[in-house]
Amino acid sequence: MQGKMPVLKVIYFPIAGRAEPIRLALKLGGIAFEDTTPNWPEMKPKVAPLQLPLLEVDGKLVSQSIAQTRYACKLAKFEGKPLYPEDPYQALLVDELVDKVGDFFAPLIPTFGITDQKEKEAKRAELMAKGGPCEKWAANIDSVLAKSTSGFAVGDSLTMADLVIFLTVNSYRTGMLDGISPSCMDHLTHIKKHLDKIANIPQVKGYYKTKEGPGYAAYKA
Repeated sequence: MQGKMPVLKVIYFPIAGRAEPIRLALKLGGIAFEDTTPNWPEMKPKVAPLQLPLLEVDGKLVSQSIAQTRYACKLAKFEGKPLYPEDPYQALLVDELVDKVGDFFAPLIPTFGITDQKEKEAKRAELMAKGGPCEKWAANIDSVLAKSTSGFAVGDSLTMADLVIFLTVNSYRTGMLDGISPSCMDHLTHIKKHLDKIANIPQVKGYYKTKEGPGYAAYKA
């Protein structure tokens, strides 16, 4: 994307979560942004019905993390190529994979409402067991990556699809989701190779080297 870069502010909690693809895309593109932790109870009524994460673009607030990530990837270039392809068909393939992320998270969301700890852990283990709804999603992504000749999800360069897969899969490997083992996808060899490839990109490796705290170990090479 040409022209003057907007003034950007990412507003989210000090965790990876849904804002992480936005942050990582901007970092990889060398695009300046302010990473802000809000006082959410105070801010929430002022910005309702918008929800976190929020992206402030030249003073205007925008919600919806996938839309925010796509925008960041249109702004950002990595090794001379945009993180969101300019070719319509390549962009379609990226969007297809990104949209599958909702299929991965959807079965997990109801488990946050289970109050009994043992029941919650059992339900989550069931989701990630071989043939379970979340494991099926991961196996599908693994089969897509198996067809890649470059190691990237789409085409021969890093795209938004790689960032979303890398961050989504690793969110299940943090050890912070009770009932889901950090090794839950170790049997999916193409996903494992993809995680290693993205984690070892020098700029990604450098970014996570500075990150400390619960869960960040999963993102590090």
